[in-house]
This record gives sequence, structure tokens and C-alpha cells, in this order.
Amino acid sequence: MCAVETEQFINDVVENYSDMMFRVAYNITCNRDDAFDVCQDVFVKLMKNKNKINNNVHLKAWLIRVTINCAKNFKKQAYNRLTVSLNELSGIRADNIDDKLVLTSCVHKLPEKYKTAIYLFYYENMSINEISRLLGISENTVKSRLVRGREKLRTILEKENYNG
Repeated sequence: MCAVETEQFINDVVENYSDMMFRVAYNITCNRDDAFDVCQDVFVKLMKNKNKINNNVHLKAWLIRVTINCAKNFKKQAYNRLTVSLNELSGIRADNIDDKLVLTSCVHKLPEKYKTAIYLFYYENMSINEISRLLGISENTVKSRLVRGREKLRTILEKENYNG
């Protein structure tokens, strides 16, 4: 790709996929700034691998997979494991919050495998088949994670005394 084509390619990716990438990264990192850092890492990887992308369907799947991997790696880093956000430290809890924010907050409390399946299914509107292929697991495993994730989510909502 020449410089003009590369610039147009990146502009198109930013315009069409950056919001999705941010949501995926935020779902895993639970932090806005960390999610932006993850997205930057993904764009660097995209620049190095842009010639391997076959089409837009492949591009979207590649971006989601790389974003998930980068976000998980980010969370594994020692600095990030040993730090706590100011909200967590102060114990701030908003009681008059919109239902979607409460639900999203509770989704973030799920174990990683359930959170990822629920996020991709409900927030990114991916099918069970698409999630299966993306994560490299069977469709039955995706279904089990969705069922168990919803059960755990219900338990979390009950513990939070949320009666939405």
C-alpha cells in the first residue's frame, strides 16, 4: 500500500471500528483511559499487519480478537494488577443511576469468560456462531457461558439490591 492508501485505510478503520474497539477494550479493562491505551496498541498492530487483512469481515473479526487479547494482556501486567482506581478505593457508589449503567457495572463484575461472551452477544449483537469462531471455542461452550453468565449476573444484581 502506498502512503495515501494507508492513510485512507486507517481513516476508514478509525471511522468504522474505533467505537466498537473501545467498547470491547472497556468491557475488559473497566477503565476509560486503559481502553484508549489498548485501542492505540491495536492500531499499532494493525499498521504492522494491514497486508494480512483480506476483507471487511476479516478486518472486524481481527480487530475484535486483537482488542480482546491486548486488553487481557494489559490487565495481566503487574502494574495494572496491583493498582486500584480512585472509584474503587473511595467506595463511591451512585444510587440514582440509569438501568443500563447499573447493568453494565454488574456485567464488569462477572468472571472474564462470562463477561466476554455476554458482552459480544448483547452489546456487539454477535451470533453464537460468530462468538464461537472468534474465541475459538465450541458453540455449546458459548451457550453455556451465556447461561451461566446470566445466572451470575442475576445473583450480582440481587446482591446489589437492584430491583430494576
